[in-house]
Amino acid sequence: MIKGKQRLAILLAFVLFTFHLAFSAQHVQATSNETKIAATLFVLKNESNVSNAKIHWAPVAGALTYELYRSVNDGPYLLLQTLAGTTTDDYGLNIGSTYRYEIKAYNGTALLAAVKSSEYVPYTLPNNLSTFDNTVQSTLKLPNQLKVGGTYYRFNFVQKPTGGFGQMIQQTSTDDIHYGNDQVVLSYTDHPDLANAKFEGINVLYHEATNQFVFWAHYENSTDYTLARVSVASATPGESFTFHKSFRPEGKESRDISIFVDDDDVAYLISTANNNSDTILYKLTADWLDVDTQVSLIYQNQHRELPKMIKQDGIYYLFSSQAAGWYPSIPLYSSATKIEGPWSDLRTIGNTSTFSAQSGSVFRVTPDTGKNVVMVAYRWMFGWAGTQNGTTEERLLPVWFSNGYAFYDYFDQVMYNSSDDKLVPVQNGKLLSQGKPATAQTTSGTNPATYANDGNYQTEWVGTGSSWPQWWKVDLGSAQQIQNVQISWWMQKGSEGFYRYTIETSTDNINWTVALDRTNNTSYGFTSDSLSGVTARYVRINMQNAKLHNNPNNWYTPRLWEVKVFGNDTNP
Repeated sequence: MIKGKQRLAILLAFVLFTFHLAFSAQHVQATSNETKIAATLFVLKNESNVSNAKIHWAPVAGALTYELYRSVNDGPYLLLQTLAGTTTDDYGLNIGSTYRYEIKAYNGTALLAAVKSSEYVPYTLPNNLSTFDNTVQSTLKLPNQLKVGGTYYRFNFVQKPTGGFGQMIQQTSTDDIHYGNDQVVLSYTDHPDLANAKFEGINVLYHEATNQFVFWAHYENSTDYTLARVSVASATPGESFTFHKSFRPEGKESRDISIFVDDDDVAYLISTANNNSDTILYKLTADWLDVDTQVSLIYQNQHRELPKMIKQDGIYYLFSSQAAGWYPSIPLYSSATKIEGPWSDLRTIGNTSTFSAQSGSVFRVTPDTGKNVVMVAYRWMFGWAGTQNGTTEERLLPVWFSNGYAFYDYFDQVMYNSSDDKLVPVQNGKLLSQGKPATAQTTSGTNPATYANDGNYQTEWVGTGSSWPQWWKVDLGSAQQIQNVQISWWMQKGSEGFYRYTIETSTDNINWTVALDRTNNTSYGFTSDSLSGVTARYVRINMQNAKLHNNPNNWYTPRLWEVKVFGNDTNP
């Protein structure tokens, strides 16, 4: 769970979200005639130098190949790789040297686009880092920004025994570590609108000009989702809240919401409407207690949820998840140089399931001033059929930016230090499988096996028919020590399913060993499996079956978005 807030705002741990019935395309491959490139430096597991770069670039419409170039210490750009995908790794960089990258997109011999990156300087792994482990339930600890004078404030919510909102409880601290002094600052008896209510998407902000805590939330009655309102309350720090009202902004339905405060302290309400079909931006009044005016209809008929905005290098970025109930869904984002727009088209980011989560909150590692940004993606596992898991977990995804474009990827662990604005992803080995020869038991003509290891989360291998089991395999070229296998699984929105599978290995492509049995898997959309003591040239994913949450029969066609095999390269 998360402890900490975006600038002047927190998303409280007690948050429920609506199960929405909506529809949209299962897959969006957003391309344009331009591209941007950016990288993040990372450390290999058990090493001491942050001397590797994970490089991403935006796909270019019509591009068949990309050439990646690198410049060291302002020297000439030299060709590193020619690739089909939109990401790759660069290992063993020199500490203290300056690296820049350039990507060129081609269709045959025709150059479609070219762009250079910012500079990156590898460094020695610092001390005093905390670790967020994406493979288990972890806690992100960021400083509490709700501090007035020498007192930190946080708020918890308690339900009534019969369900619905019961009380809002304030706790205080002088060191942001030890909290107590519990005080009920809002109760269901305080206002008629609170007698039978529930809150979702809760935001609590401190408005310095008026010395007020301001509370905004999605408001519904405790039994259904027919009201589609926002609600607002306020309080002087340390005192009880006054509940002002629940209402529909300018008469429009409001469901998932968030509050964004700009550099000039003007606050905005981002609200989804029409059963999450539309996303609307409203400017708040100067005291942040009401809606002033609608600024922009950012999305129409796009069915997005959980809108979260951040401003980076003068550009606004809006992240959101596909409306898919509780299940992992497609993340998208858009950007604008002015908050009123125009906003870019929705663009793809990460893989097609937010790495088995939903797009969530975006935070600076060091609030207000930090440059490092993370996405806290939510795993609502209590709502996943077949998991027998009543919890909620998070995935921490480092985010990097390039002039209106954003990128993130998955790492098993992410180390950080909020005091020093440090963010260090940890990768369990080098990527061994990208671009290597791949085959499958069956293959459709337009989606070959090589699409599942081409370095592009948006292309897929597709088999033929719906017979199971089926396999996909990759030839690493020589025997390698295998440490981690990450698989981005295909899912159908509305009929999401998880896969039962085994990871099998061989040194000769004849004799096979089951390196890991995952026929008990219940994770939707993405899996990351660690292996130990496995040396192999060939890695085979044997898909036994897929279990759909709403259908006892598996009608899926076997297919995979991306398979990444990591390990110790014995032939560097």
